[in-house]
Amino acid sequence: MDTVDFLQRVLPATGTYCRFSLTGKRNRFFNDISAVADEVASLDQRGQDAYFAISSFKDDSSRRNVNVEATKVITIDVDCGEDKPFATWKQGLKALGKFITDAKLPKPLIVRSGNGLHVYWVLERDLDRDEWTPLARAMKSAAEAQAFDVDPTKTADPSLVLRPVGTHNYKDPANPKRVEVLLDGGDTTVAALRKALSYHFDGSATPIKPKNNGLRDSLAVRSDMPPAVPSLVAGKCAQVQWASENQDKVSEPLWYAVLGVAAFCEEPEETAKRWSEHHPGYSETNTLKKLEQWRAQATGPTTCAKFEAERPVGCKGCKFAGQIGSPARLGVRYKEVDTSAEAPEDVVTEVELPKPFRRTSKGIMATIDDVDIEVAPFDIYPLSYGYDEHLGYEVVQFMWNRPHVGWKVLTLRQAYLADGTYREFTGVIADQGIVLQTKKQTEYFQLMMRSYMNALRNIRTVTNHYSTMGWKEDNKVFVLGDDLFRTESDGTVAKDTIRLAAHVNRAGSDMYTVKGSYDTWKAGTSILRKGKLYPHQFSIGIGLASILLQFTGLKGATVSLYGPSGSGKSLAQLMQQSVWGDPEKLHFQSKFTQNSLFNRFGLYGNLPMTVDEATQMSDKDVGDYLYWVSQGRDKARLSRSAEERAPKEWALFSTLSTNKPISSKLISVGDETDAQLARLFELRVLPSPLFSKGSDVGRKLHKLFTTNYGHAGRDFLRRVMEIGEQGISAIVAAAFEEFPATYGHRFVGVERYWETVLVMVELALRLAHKWGIIDYTPEAAMKWALAQLDDMRDAVLDNFNDVFDLLAEYVNENLGNTVLVYHDPGKDPEPNYERLPRGPIRIRIDGHRDRGSAKLVGGKMLLERGHFRQWFAKRGGNYRDFIAQVVRDGADATPASKKASLGKNTPLSPPQCYVIGVNLKHPRLRSLLEGVEQQQDNLMMQDVIDITRKRRPPQ
Repeated sequence: MDTVDFLQRVLPATGTYCRFSLTGKRNRFFNDISAVADEVASLDQRGQDAYFAISSFKDDSSRRNVNVEATKVITIDVDCGEDKPFATWKQGLKALGKFITDAKLPKPLIVRSGNGLHVYWVLERDLDRDEWTPLARAMKSAAEAQAFDVDPTKTADPSLVLRPVGTHNYKDPANPKRVEVLLDGGDTTVAALRKALSYHFDGSATPIKPKNNGLRDSLAVRSDMPPAVPSLVAGKCAQVQWASENQDKVSEPLWYAVLGVAAFCEEPEETAKRWSEHHPGYSETNTLKKLEQWRAQATGPTTCAKFEAERPVGCKGCKFAGQIGSPARLGVRYKEVDTSAEAPEDVVTEVELPKPFRRTSKGIMATIDDVDIEVAPFDIYPLSYGYDEHLGYEVVQFMWNRPHVGWKVLTLRQAYLADGTYREFTGVIADQGIVLQTKKQTEYFQLMMRSYMNALRNIRTVTNHYSTMGWKEDNKVFVLGDDLFRTESDGTVAKDTIRLAAHVNRAGSDMYTVKGSYDTWKAGTSILRKGKLYPHQFSIGIGLASILLQFTGLKGATVSLYGPSGSGKSLAQLMQQSVWGDPEKLHFQSKFTQNSLFNRFGLYGNLPMTVDEATQMSDKDVGDYLYWVSQGRDKARLSRSAEERAPKEWALFSTLSTNKPISSKLISVGDETDAQLARLFELRVLPSPLFSKGSDVGRKLHKLFTTNYGHAGRDFLRRVMEIGEQGISAIVAAAFEEFPATYGHRFVGVERYWETVLVMVELALRLAHKWGIIDYTPEAAMKWALAQLDDMRDAVLDNFNDVFDLLAEYVNENLGNTVLVYHDPGKDPEPNYERLPRGPIRIRIDGHRDRGSAKLVGGKMLLERGHFRQWFAKRGGNYRDFIAQVVRDGADATPASKKASLGKNTPLSPPQCYVIGVNLKHPRLRSLLEGVEQQQDNLMMQDVIDITRKRRPPQ
């Protein structure tokens, strides 16, 4: 248990929290428990004692008792050590154990505070000060009565401060002791603790604020059940039976409890008189007055707990213990009803509720030993079961009629319906709004859900709960919103309606839907042809081609549409998304977090993604985005139970719109630009004459494609799936083979992303036109895109840096960490004393001169290998390529041992390190010999090293 877990366990859920310190500002207040944990951890790291207040406060004005808002624990501080009640904490623990046993207290949470013990009885709910004080004083009184020597001033103090788990006790600074949990006895209830301390409890010590309907309400179980049959109650409850048969022996509190049951029976007055008339002091008037008093002031019949408190022997051996809240339940009969007509359409109503469970007007009941026991105060039906792609395990879904809310989906991991999973089951249903009154009731509910699921299996096949769109099951299935397309064994394509995983249901119902007219959408593509709107034609091709990318080997590529406002870039993106669904909901904004972006990639799967106004993205975000698209998978993540989830995967085309070229943003960053540019296909969009004349055409096109959508993609998908996986792979391969001959363009290796975009868009448009989905052929749009290919190639070439360019950058950045050592014939090497570095040495230059000459005629440069490798990798360089290039060009001057002292022959004496040596006679480094002294006087190294003779990027 760490500090955060501990504080969340023992502190109230609301209020202002306080940390206490012996130095500096003693009390500091926070609105969040995690902030308290961070603060005490910070104090602990600085070697200071840290404390927390056990209560929350109304505000940050003070830590006084009058400001206490709530407390969740009853505490005891057991002092141990020299001059303390107990010499060691082990002796204190032994005495504590005896006190707990003798006082019959619930097991507490015991924390070793370093030398002593802090003992917490963690309650199931928060208490205000008026309710907490009598309980704390009762604990104090119990300790005194048992002669358990604890600090009496602390037990009843709600503003008490104690040491949090995970910190240290620094009373002996040389030997700090960790504050740690020794025993976790779990939480306890207020009722249980009050019962154990009842002898010492004085409720009048501090007025307790009335709760609900007063004291009688605490003795009753809330109920809207029908009247019970009194004979059945007396026949099945030993307490009521004994009281009715031994009326002369019944105490007044027990008699009053019996009346609390009679008040909720049929003919309550007659029942009350019949169960009271043989008592020596019987008075009909008094009996009916007490009965009416109960009915007026309590919300339900007397609880079983009240009967057990008054006469414990009467409840021993009760077979209904823990299953009902009141004896009145034993006489209730509920009528079974059929609620299928009111159930949601999606649920499975043909599966009967398994026996012994019955559906009633008050919810689900279980008939056990001829007694109706409440299982769930609501109606529930099964929905589906299968593998949840997002969660990574089998789930079962139900729909339950949540009071005051309506029908809601309940999703359960199937493993949590197995025996032995009560704790996990309780947590998962509580997280979704279901909290049942007793453990037995929850166990019955779990049994019912398990039986219901097994019955569902008998009539329904498994239905996987997909969380992403696109190809599934070896490319034989495609998920598109709530539609699942499946290739049958005979080659036909069938469509089923499915239910997506709970967290992505909106994708089916809101995003990937169909609206309007398919013919109207097709007519819109005719306008694109007649208006020569080539960027928009190409954009629709990207949308169609996205589902083909799966068969190319790439996982993603990005197309950027850039140009001035009013050129129709965003409109082109909306047209692209209209192929598959609601374009306005599928179009993504550029302000996103990494997690939200990965969620979108994963959701879209094989369907296109469009991002508006990428100009707002930072330069670094743009570069990261291009990598994320192309890598095709999310980073690994853990579930709440610390199990690794399967990462989201995708293979899609992404389209950005921006006013300025994305390439210029990448170049401004500088890092890894070559690789990023290779993943970006950038197209300039100029304003069309149609848009320049006014906004009317653009507005009409926008309305057409945002009110008619989703049809074309489904038609295209069905026809692609009819070709089959092998057929798709074959036509994709053929398209790559035929493209160069058709359009007269060939691509080199680093241009494979560009090639894939062009070839797949051309293929998709060609097929769509052949199948009558669009009203234009691909040639015009392809020529428009290909006309910009040379500009993209020039941008990449202008930005290309080879290994010597990067070496020049490294030397420039580390001039202040460079040592220059002259080597003259017949003399000892001599450093340039005026330019010795003050920080670590990263570079050593050994310059050789002829006798009597100041001109350098040779030399070598040594680089600290570790630092250079890290720097080189951050710049997108490949270290192995660098070494290979240096060796291949005959410029390698690395010592045989690969080690050297960069400060040798200087006043500096760093230890040896691994180095890389470069011969300065290399043509690209020759100017270094000619100007090394000038560069030491602050000339930029790139002016010294000849980097004008560049190589072309590798083909």
